[in-house]
Amino acid sequence: MTLEIKHFDPRLNQWIYTDERKTILTENLSNTLLEFYFPDKKFSFGHSDEYSTDEDLKNHPDGQILLLSSKTRLLYGEKECLETIQKICPDSKDRGAYGSIFLGACKNAIHEELNILVVDDSTDNRGENGGILSNDLAYKLVGDCYGQISTQLYDKVTLRESQVDKSYRVIQHRFGWVDGVGEDTTKYRFGKGTLRPYRLDKIEYADPKNKPKIDIILPVSSFKGTDKDRPKGATKPQIKPGLYQQNIWLAEKAQSQQGQMSISQLLASFPQGIKDFAEELELLAQRLASIEDDPRIVAAYYCERYEKRKESLSQSKLKASDIINQETNVKNLGTNDDLDADQELDDESAKDDLFMYKLIKADLLGHQQLLETEKVKQELSRFVQSEWRDIAIGKTLTFDRAMIIPSKELKNGEICAPWLEQGEKVLNFRSPFLNSNGLCVSTNKHIKDRVAPDGEPLEGIIVVNDEDHKRIQQRITELEGRGIDVDFIDPAETESERQARDFDGDCIGVALASKYPNLTAEAEYRNQPQNAYAPTVKLKKQSFYDPTDGTQPPFEKIAIHMSDSISVGIINNQVTALEALESEIEVLKTYGTFEQKSNYLDQVSNHYETL
Repeated sequence: MTLEIKHFDPRLNQWIYTDERKTILTENLSNTLLEFYFPDKKFSFGHSDEYSTDEDLKNHPDGQILLLSSKTRLLYGEKECLETIQKICPDSKDRGAYGSIFLGACKNAIHEELNILVVDDSTDNRGENGGILSNDLAYKLVGDCYGQISTQLYDKVTLRESQVDKSYRVIQHRFGWVDGVGEDTTKYRFGKGTLRPYRLDKIEYADPKNKPKIDIILPVSSFKGTDKDRPKGATKPQIKPGLYQQNIWLAEKAQSQQGQMSISQLLASFPQGIKDFAEELELLAQRLASIEDDPRIVAAYYCERYEKRKESLSQSKLKASDIINQETNVKNLGTNDDLDADQELDDESAKDDLFMYKLIKADLLGHQQLLETEKVKQELSRFVQSEWRDIAIGKTLTFDRAMIIPSKELKNGEICAPWLEQGEKVLNFRSPFLNSNGLCVSTNKHIKDRVAPDGEPLEGIIVVNDEDHKRIQQRITELEGRGIDVDFIDPAETESERQARDFDGDCIGVALASKYPNLTAEAEYRNQPQNAYAPTVKLKKQSFYDPTDGTQPPFEKIAIHMSDSISVGIINNQVTALEALESEIEVLKTYGTFEQKSNYLDQVSNHYETL
């Protein structure tokens, strides 16, 4: 299943051409939720920027209308599609908040009748599932957008039997169904999350006399698109916990995979911790200085860095054959066949990088004549400059990275990185990194939730705690009731809150704390209650209902408001700049001479005098 989508410019109200008005720029998307809901419809993409207005977004060369948005990416379709879109997302803000769920291409997809157990994953009604399983067991099997999938269904969705590597991994998924095709007969449903392969055929039922087949366990939090905030009452309330026999479209978006995560964004928050990395950065700088005048060695290093970078990105991993059979691939330099299916097809930078990598790799394997051409010389010069920049900002420093899943076996302050030793202290953080609160020092604990159905560790995952304040307080009360002295308190922020964790495919970076003693000591110091930043409150997505009559503004206005001009990344950069300034002052106070401190104060004074 593939959609071919044309691109146009809403401001000019014209198609975008790749040549002199002969070929319209098109993009192919495979296995999308959008095509499941609209199998025979034509769509097109528009794009917004900081200068776009809601009136611009009403333009279209063929009269199509705006249906969905994903940041600056706008999906247009026929007017008759709007009625269905409004049933799927009656709260118009969801047409922007969850547009990517509909537009994201997936690897594989199935559409068939399944037995779906929906479990309430909230703390207030923990584990409610209609009495099929005990609430305690059901609660342990779910988390925020996290559930379980039977091994039989896992094999079918991931095409496991046809894979060379048959290791079990957690899958990131998308799903949807329509009204009238199952026991949930009233409304359209869609959602996303992660699923862990699990022997659901061996599960313990609440009633031994009632053992219905379960193919998949989904938490309530995976279901998106309700209008519970509608002032006059919901027309599409959230799904109720229970067992549903439902025709469902289920797709595999990605699989968990271990890789590397840059820690450059941490360094601004930990001026003392930089001591742990000074020697490594110095060695990298010395190596680069020693090779930068030899084009052949620089070219080999260019290819080495490209291959490592691709291996560390789960969505743009090079196939092994691309590195082995370069002589064959040089015949197809312009095709860009090796771009991952999930990568944006209009990402010209990624295509250019792939082209130059193949060109240089093939020349190294051949006669090395192209290294003297102007294009290759410019590319290698740009590469050397970027390497110097990466060393300067610490971008070359990395932690191990993997996808996170939750476990009720872990308490706040505990983590399970399966490849690290039991009992070790583990540094861990999630990107984007806001401030020093986000670097946790947790104790490694090996638990059953890390184990796959075949008894081996699940590949590419880190198990984390999702303990909230209510559960921590209950644990304290229980221990005190048994006469046990409690040596911990309910913190201002749990580890989940400090890293804003959810489990729809998020990854974190981890490393042994013992390898970085200065960073660990500073992280522990900065996260003591008296030193930590005030908690960052994560607000829920805001709807656009008029409180008086329940009406909503045109979606064009909502799409402009939800565009990338107010992105988390931009806000995070501003916060990081402030933290870097605080760290600069701390370094100056600790290591600066009297003259350096005096000059700094003069600069600050002069700056404020000019304001």
